[in-house]
This record gives sequence, structure tokens and C-alpha cells, in this order.
Amino acid sequence: MRITDVVALPVRIPPAPAHPSPDGGGETSASHTVILVETDDGITGIGEAFRFAPKTVAAFVDEILKPLLVGQDPTRIELLWDRMYRTTFRYGRMGLVMHAISGVEVALWDIAGKAAGKRVCDLLGGPCRDGLLAYASMHPYDTPEAAAEAATGYLAEGYKALKLHQKDIASVRAVRDAIGPDVRLMLDASGAWTQPEAMHAVDALADCDLYWIEEPLRDMNDLDGLRRLRERASTRIAAGENEYTHFGFREMVASAAVDVLQPDVIKAGGIAATRKIVGMAEAWNMEICLHSFCFGAGVAATLHVGLSSPRCEMIEINAIRLQRWLTEPDLRPVDGMVRLPDAPGLGIAIPDDILAEARRR
Repeated sequence: MRITDVVALPVRIPPAPAHPSPDGGGETSASHTVILVETDDGITGIGEAFRFAPKTVAAFVDEILKPLLVGQDPTRIELLWDRMYRTTFRYGRMGLVMHAISGVEVALWDIAGKAAGKRVCDLLGGPCRDGLLAYASMHPYDTPEAAAEAATGYLAEGYKALKLHQKDIASVRAVRDAIGPDVRLMLDASGAWTQPEAMHAVDALADCDLYWIEEPLRDMNDLDGLRRLRERASTRIAAGENEYTHFGFREMVASAAVDVLQPDVIKAGGIAATRKIVGMAEAWNMEICLHSFCFGAGVAATLHVGLSSPRCEMIEINAIRLQRWLTEPDLRPVDGMVRLPDAPGLGIAIPDDILAEARRR
């Protein structure tokens, strides 16, 4: 079997009318980059690059990655990843380049599973549980009242855990008061605070019983600052969605910067790289919770990797609803859980009309 083509398609699916958040976060969730790796056996692998700059990522895949892959055996995933990674070093080791490589790599695993007649999770050693607990990753809201109302709404939809993207203490308190003490609640500060501001925030939020505070520092690469904050905080510190490959996570683990590692499969390098990061967490007895603020093959890949490790218990679900879903099945939670599809590979398909519209653009 040989690769005959690699196609990256920018896709836009608007949020459902009732769901755009006040800051426009629903609109940012409307962007996707679907990657298709086609073979001479008629098997097409589906991947997804992270949602940033879809046209730029698609151009990079077409101009740089496609020539490296056409004619190659798609099941030699480690070899092809190494070729993409080492050939593109002049373009950068982080950001859009790695998003593109990650999306292609996920598509290669989809091919491998389809060719073997097995789910990707089974190729990784088999599932360790029946499903992953979904937490609703909420978009930011303008007021504490709006955040609290949205939080109770997501609980009514069946979610058992929530993550806020608020930057003010009042909103966190309002949500905790609204949902009660028994719901698992996380806070993603999204790099909002300086070191002194973060110190103040973790102290002020100590009685809110947060499961973790994520990416608190404005300088997201300040591992020493994260370590100092972690040593002071009574709440656990999480980070990793903006770190790349197992090489980058090596430094995060060695510096004892965080309590919870959060690699993103379609940012950090793909399925194999994320498995290596999971292995680090296992070796260092750390919690790991995969980041997955997406809707397509990235969610499927996250589910397969997460279920293949006893360390992973939750999956992040972008709580915004789209006008239609990017994949079949949609991989949305049922009774607060997300479970594997039965089909081989990633177990998903992209609806034909979505692909046809994307190709016409």
C-alpha cells in the first residue's frame, strides 16, 4: 500500500444560534482543518490539524508535507513522522508546523487501523475502560451571572465536570455557588496573569475546591515560574496544551513545573508522540488529561489515546454546539461519557456534503 495523495481542507461550520459565547469564542470554534491521506488500496485516512489558520496549515501540508509522503508506505508511521519532523526544522518546532504534522500523523493511524480491521485503540494495546468522563470546556462569559447560568445549563445536558475560561475570581465563585460542592470544576486562565497576579489568584481561589488551575502564567513557557507557583499553591497546576512533542514535555516533567500534563494530540505531534508523553506521566506518577478543544478527528484520536492508558480518565469536549457536526458519529457525550465507535481506524467519517463544500472553496 502506498500514499497517492495528501489533501488538507479548510472547513467552516458556524455555531448553533443559541450557542455563540459573548466573546465570539463560538466563531473561533467554527474553523477546522480536515486532512485526508489517500492510498492506492482505496483506504483514506482522516486527520485534523488544530483550528488555527486553516488556510495556512492547508498550504503547508500541500507544499511541504505532501511531497515527503506521496509514494510512501502509510503504515510506517514512526518513520514518516521522523521524516516530517526533521525535514521541517527550519520552519519551526512549535505552532502551525506541528499542527500540520500532527494532523497528518493521525490520518496515518486511521489508515493503519482500517487496513488491519482494528480500532486505533486496539493497535495501542486495547482500551483500559469503557469510556472517558467528558468535561464541558466552556467559552468565556462577560459576567459572573452569565457564566453561572451557562454552567448549570451544561450540567442539565448531562456533563458531570466543567472547565471555565474566566479570568476573574468573581466568576469562579459564582459558578461554584451555582453548581454546588460536588461537581468537578477546573479553571483555565489561558495565560492571563503575571507571576504576582497568579500568586494572588491561587490564594484567593483556594476555597473554591478547583480540581486544577490551568495555564495561569502570561509567559506560558516559564517553567520555572510554574514550578514556583506550584510549590506555593494548594490547588494543583496544569499545563501542556501549548507544549510540543515528547521532547518539549521532557523539560516540563524534569522541571517539576506542573501537577497535571495536558498534551493535545493534534498539536503535540500526533498519536505516537502523545503516547510517549503519556509514558512519561506513567513513569513519573503524574496525572495526565489530554487537551482536545476540537470537533473532528482530533476528538477521536484523543479518545483512542486516552482509553489506551490507565492514567487518562477524562476527555475535554468543546461545549459549543455547531449547526451540524463535523464527524459521524459526532462523539458528543451521552450521560456524561464519551465512548469508542465500533468501526476500524478512528471509527469516524466526514459527511460527503461537508467535504464537497470544502473542496469547492
